[in-house]
Amino acid sequence: MKSLILLIAVCCGFIPKGVALAEPPKVIIDTDFNTIYDDGQAAVMAAQLYASGTIDLLGFTIASGNEWRDQEAAECLKAVERLGIEDRVKVYLGAQYPLLHDYFSYLLEKQLFGPASTYVGAYSSPQPDPAHLTAPPDGFARRTRPAREDAIDFIIRMAHRYPHEVTILEIAPPTNVALAIRKDPTIVPLLKQIVTMAGQIYVPGNAFNGSAEFNWWFDPEATKIVLRAKVPHVIIPLDCTNTLPLTKQVFDQIVSGHPETIITRLFAQAFASSIGTNPPPYIYDTTALAYFVHPEFATDSRKLHVDINSNFDKDYGKSNVFSGNTYPYESIGWLQQSTVVFGLNNAAFYAFYVDLLTRPVPVKFRCPPHDVGDD
Repeated sequence: MKSLILLIAVCCGFIPKGVALAEPPKVIIDTDFNTIYDDGQAAVMAAQLYASGTIDLLGFTIASGNEWRDQEAAECLKAVERLGIEDRVKVYLGAQYPLLHDYFSYLLEKQLFGPASTYVGAYSSPQPDPAHLTAPPDGFARRTRPAREDAIDFIIRMAHRYPHEVTILEIAPPTNVALAIRKDPTIVPLLKQIVTMAGQIYVPGNAFNGSAEFNWWFDPEATKIVLRAKVPHVIIPLDCTNTLPLTKQVFDQIVSGHPETIITRLFAQAFASSIGTNPPPYIYDTTALAYFVHPEFATDSRKLHVDINSNFDKDYGKSNVFSGNTYPYESIGWLQQSTVVFGLNNAAFYAFYVDLLTRPVPVKFRCPPHDVGDD
């Protein structure tokens, strides 16, 4: 009861004397956005958490990955409008291309190592004309445009504005973060942590020829820069996400167990035909958001030295785990240790996931707008 009274008082601008309030953790979501697959779901969940005061969502930064950047931006702009957060959370355009692994490199990859046998994201087709993008299912955003500031400068500005407070939720190829680190290396000690859904440790990959995980395969050079930066890293690899498929039971809870919303309609349209297939659909990026909000969900975490293969060979983009002696790499700061999460509490995760995806839309804010650092 006391906590409820305190929440109402704070939302109304009255803070009792002597009460110290913990601010919600600040997060930038770096995303290769899609409307209602894993990135889109993470955005819905983050918007609900932001509306409830659980997190402070500073913005979305966009890099090519699942789709080309401009297509992703169109879908993210519609998403913030659909969710009713467009006046509070902006969309920042970032990298059009990986550092080196561009579309022509991909074509060479196919020539050298054979055709793709699994997912290649944006590289399934050449970059489209920005004037001819595909509309989201419910149409393009009507009143929302990208921020004037680009993603790289936004990341830098937030790191300096909120030193030791900003988490990067990295659910895209990490091109934007790598470019920010290269442009202003002083942000490295200022970032609180990078929580990323990426990589494969002891399981096969899900990109190109099945050797590497998609996010890191798409831009291995950027991944190397970010992994070697002296920032606390949490990695949620395929070893973990493979244990959390979208089951028929969870699907039914979302589409049938709650009042229908635009989100549950889009979700049903996207997944109805793939439920019960082998392999099942996965909900990759949502696991990183769950860990960020509830690190206690982790049931198996290990400290590992993780790097990436950036040699242009058949294992391009594959995670490398150093076992045994890491000298001289760690001693000179060339190799960092990451927290690698191999398991989450499945029941707790699914309850969290279903709850946030089935709340009313547009989101309902408990408190007035607050400063999210968007000058």
